[in-house]
Amino acid sequence: MTDPIYMDYGASTPLDPRVHAVMDDCMRNDFGNAGARVHSFGMKAAAHIDLAREQVADCIAAPKDSIVFTSGATESNNMALFGVLDYLRSIGKTHIVTTAVEHKSVLGPMAEIEKRGFTVSYVQPKPCGMVEGDMVAAAITPQTGFVSVQGLNNEVGTIQPLAEIRAVLPAGIIFHSDAAQAVGKMNFTLDQCGHPDLVTLSSHKIYGPKGMGALYIAPHIRAHIKPLLFGSMYEGGMRAGTVATELCAGFGQAAELVHIELADDLAKMEALRTLFLKKLKGTLPDLVINGHSDAAWRAANILNIRVPGITNEDLLAALPDLAFSPSSACNATRTGHISHVIRAMTGADQPARESIRLSFGRFTTEMEIVRAADMIINAMQTIQKMQGAA
Repeated sequence: MTDPIYMDYGASTPLDPRVHAVMDDCMRNDFGNAGARVHSFGMKAAAHIDLAREQVADCIAAPKDSIVFTSGATESNNMALFGVLDYLRSIGKTHIVTTAVEHKSVLGPMAEIEKRGFTVSYVQPKPCGMVEGDMVAAAITPQTGFVSVQGLNNEVGTIQPLAEIRAVLPAGIIFHSDAAQAVGKMNFTLDQCGHPDLVTLSSHKIYGPKGMGALYIAPHIRAHIKPLLFGSMYEGGMRAGTVATELCAGFGQAAELVHIELADDLAKMEALRTLFLKKLKGTLPDLVINGHSDAAWRAANILNIRVPGITNEDLLAALPDLAFSPSSACNATRTGHISHVIRAMTGADQPARESIRLSFGRFTTEMEIVRAADMIINAMQTIQKMQGAA
């Protein structure tokens, strides 16, 4: 028996031990309700949250008070999208532009928004997964009030040119970016990415705890965002519910580590990617890599690959000791999965049935990369032999 190998960092990352230490100390010693600032226990909890807000803000070079903590990226995306609807309707801007390769936590809300009388345009990507500025500009109408484009695609790792997209948007259009997968895998700061008005962030994608995320809200549009949850209002009046102190503290520590160690992490990921592809390409001449070929426009740690004729369903069955996904974890199943991202990129179902996402990270070793490559090669060759014998 051999230990299974985790190659699904795109779905979720392990908790960094340094993050765990901060959370453990917080849970043991600072368990008060941050809303109860009338006593020392509440004030200590509030101090943790204030520090975490500053750490997350620093990670994307944003003002501290612009960060609203949420339960995760899905809530952040929903807050960004549904929170502006009343405002957009009031100014007669009932057209929204997004892309066909967004995460389902954006595409799902978009489908609901269409039921509420809005029109949504879904820009189709180039074969590499990129949506360029002129492609977005072509979808803009006089009624467009909102544009949502992810920072980095969660399935193929393609980086979207957010600054270029921002530059083509007419004044007054609210610009949102789902950066849940981008932070920690590229240099994502507000300045470098065209100053989006709304940015979705996730903790468990950067070695922090699950159940925690954030939404950056630019000060000039904060008044246009309505809360999703009502009750005892926290987070500057943007969200009801007691704030999870230990989760905030963990998210903050994870964000600080990204801020400090990003260059080292990216260099390690690039080296692992090079090693992995060298092994695969040397044996699998038909290997296809989905996504952008330029290192400047793709994440180093996300590899989406396929070999024509071999389905992701067959590979899932043949590789029980390798943890990977046929696409986004939110859509992955054990049978017959078709990735909406690959289908949008290729215009066909068959490549989407054949593609798998392999993602690695901070704690992946060279030995694991080599073993994983060998496992994939053996599985694909076995499947090809079985197909030839049939």
